[in-house]
Amino acid sequence: MSRPGSPGTLVEALMRVAARKPDAPALLSERRRLTWAELAREVDEVAALLTSIGVGEGDAVGFMINKRPEVVTGFLACARVGAIYAPINFKLHPDRVRDQLRTADIQTVFTEKGFDELLRLMLPELPDPRRIVYVGGRGRYGDTTYEQAAGAELTVPLVAARPDLPCYYNYTSGTTGRPKGAVTTHAQILANGWQTIDALGFTEDDVFLGMFSVFAHPHELFHRSILVGGPFVILDTMSPRVIARSVEKFGVTWMMAVPSFYEMMLDYAAAPGSGGESTGADLSTLRILESGGAWVGAETLARMEEAFSGSFLPVWGCTEATGVALANGLMVDGERLRKPGATGLPVPGYEVEVVDDKGRRVAHGEVGELRIRGESVVEGYVNNPEETDALFREGWYHTQDLVTQDADGFVRFVGRRSEMLKIGGIRVYPLEIERVIKDHPDVRDVVVVRAEERVRGEIARAIVTTVPGSDLDPRRLQQYCRARLAVYKVPRIVEFWAEIPKLPNGKIDKRAVVAVEPDPTRDER
Repeated sequence: MSRPGSPGTLVEALMRVAARKPDAPALLSERRRLTWAELAREVDEVAALLTSIGVGEGDAVGFMINKRPEVVTGFLACARVGAIYAPINFKLHPDRVRDQLRTADIQTVFTEKGFDELLRLMLPELPDPRRIVYVGGRGRYGDTTYEQAAGAELTVPLVAARPDLPCYYNYTSGTTGRPKGAVTTHAQILANGWQTIDALGFTEDDVFLGMFSVFAHPHELFHRSILVGGPFVILDTMSPRVIARSVEKFGVTWMMAVPSFYEMMLDYAAAPGSGGESTGADLSTLRILESGGAWVGAETLARMEEAFSGSFLPVWGCTEATGVALANGLMVDGERLRKPGATGLPVPGYEVEVVDDKGRRVAHGEVGELRIRGESVVEGYVNNPEETDALFREGWYHTQDLVTQDADGFVRFVGRRSEMLKIGGIRVYPLEIERVIKDHPDVRDVVVVRAEERVRGEIARAIVTTVPGSDLDPRRLQQYCRARLAVYKVPRIVEFWAEIPKLPNGKIDKRAVVAVEPDPTRDER
């Protein structure tokens, strides 16, 4: 929730911190380091560049670039002139990217020459080459470069941006359909920032490193830091070695990533070098490991906290809520409230309900759909009235996530409505099976998806990766499950893959898994 006297827009937030601590570190990266004053100056220069090519209030500006400092300066420069930042998922099929440009009416794009082939396919949607801005060197198609902003003077007055002015199209992943751009305002970004600063215990002294992909909630790379005036790190790699060294180099205290990433870091830290010495960097500065995007069990949580010096903080959020809305470890009177295996409690400022198909609240412990409302929840998607009407009803956003909530208010994630199985007419939630399999000491990762048998109909199919050297076979894993699950929940098909495909944000790519034909004999180890 907003604080009395707090900034109402991103631009105001930047100006305040630049005036308060101009020489303090703000943006840290391998390529560049900017103080708050330098960051504010560069934002003004990029804003001047935007106005010089005709970008103004209400215009959507697409960013098809890698995770680099210009993501932040570009985001804030758009806010400076009243434009709308629109991250483009360059991993999607070109038809999806083209649809995004059309739906959001994006006619200006920041890009890199490495994306020229994709950009070539988008040229019919981008008729003005002046509004193709290359970052990091000239490319083939545009007339403008980011470097032209250096020294530019902003000749138009500062847009009197209202807190309710849209500044951002926060896109869903688009992996299961058309990407949806949640129309997000200054007020919603700042409200989520203050809510999570207070509820999670984020401070001015924290050095923040966000590991999600550049097109997945890019505002979360910096929005808390700009409010408290603390430094943040921009790093474009998934290499555990590079990231661990960067944690040590920059003194990172707070990270945000998916659980599987932290496990990769654990493997790296534990791996011996050629002479038997530890290859791990000094990670002792880490005090909080914020984890979103996947369920975290009690065993995983305990193992993480034993390996790292910091506290493991599972969170849940979504595009439509403008970030984190539930946390298993809220700060209350200086202590963290959490329950093993829970998704978490609602962050103050959010209200949640668990309801049945008719919108009626279910009893504690019963499965229902999670719906959410609050000042950080958006009101709909850009130029997508069908999805807006379907998911935003009676003042609530309907998440399509199936959960339970106990008498203490803790929410537990059960699964996505679209992923629920119907085995022999009985509802089965894949996450329940995944939790059991993940507890097996030989299992590194698992995903359970739907499969079909001619006689039985719908069945559970488990895709498993194991620790090195494991000789676990399907029959033994099924016996393990049978001792812990109802017989109809035991996966009929168990496959061992060398690796389970992941999305750029680190989540399992279930669409890619389902696209592979089931094969009970598959063992790629």
